[in-house]
Amino acid sequence: MDISNKNPKDIKEQLFDKITKEPTAEDNYLELGKLFIAEQDYKNALDIYEALLKVNPFNSQALINAGSIHFFFRNIDKSIDYYSRAAELESKSFSIYMNLGNAYAELGEFEPAMKNYTKALELEPNSAALFNAIGLLYQDNKDYLSANVYYDKAIALDDKDPETFINKASSQMAMHMYREAIKSLKKAMALDPKCLKAQICIANSYASLRDFDSAEKAFDACYKIDDKVYQVYVCHAIAYSDANRIDMAIQKYKEAISVGPNYPNAYILLGNIFVDQRKYKEALDLYKKASEIQPNDAKTYTFIGNTYFMLDDLENAIYTYRKALNSDEKSIENKLVYIEILQEFIKRKEMKEKVSV
Repeated sequence: MDISNKNPKDIKEQLFDKITKEPTAEDNYLELGKLFIAEQDYKNALDIYEALLKVNPFNSQALINAGSIHFFFRNIDKSIDYYSRAAELESKSFSIYMNLGNAYAELGEFEPAMKNYTKALELEPNSAALFNAIGLLYQDNKDYLSANVYYDKAIALDDKDPETFINKASSQMAMHMYREAIKSLKKAMALDPKCLKAQICIANSYASLRDFDSAEKAFDACYKIDDKVYQVYVCHAIAYSDANRIDMAIQKYKEAISVGPNYPNAYILLGNIFVDQRKYKEALDLYKKASEIQPNDAKTYTFIGNTYFMLDDLENAIYTYRKALNSDEKSIENKLVYIEILQEFIKRKEMKEKVSV
């Protein structure tokens, strides 16, 4: 179909018309799906591919595209189903096996992920993207040495991708190899001087080395790239806290909350500082705000319960610990604390009743 000099709306209407008149003409579905994807309208694109698969369940392109959309929507099991069906039709497709590997990696299933990556590797032994993906798989499984081996293979094939250097640095940081991580990150920055992700990691690495002067310069460089990023302020606050510059840490957490009021971490971390300073009411207010943002988080309820306990408000402590247990029934620690506080509450109540008699 000649689509030159036509706007997308007209083209889509014509394709819908063609599909109605010729429901078995598969190319029309694929063309229409492509238009929806170009507009980032993935839901309608998926509907089109599903409609095509009802016409022909063995259309491999529709299976691949539908699998990719399900992956985008985090429907990983469905994504694997579609990719697997595509692999049965195209057993020599590098991209299908790589996509399957990525999907299994997303589920944290090392063996099937590695199995599919290996098949992809047999078909394309010189893919930097594949070696990078395998590196991430090993890193997710805390095998950082193996991860670095694959990152180095990726870099040998393509040393112009800053993301691979950042991934390598992340595994180096996990092994506390901060100086080596900084070298990797500086290579990423040389490729992309505006790469905030790399610059944050440089600042965090210097802070971990307790080289706070260099960390401060690195954080300043972060703000020059973008001074509206919540994560920078939180990381900077943590660095100040590690340096025992508590007043500066408090200020940075407040700035983080101003930049990202709908993220819970800064409220909790600032609350922890106030607890250390025995400012329990201020901490309680912060924990409650964090709880409003993530109402089913057991850890936040535990912080609130602990603070009520510090304020000697056992009734509210019990109520909040119960909420924590409802959010995480498997927490042995919360169960033990809840029982201990409940027993103390009952004991005090009984003593008060005896006194009143």
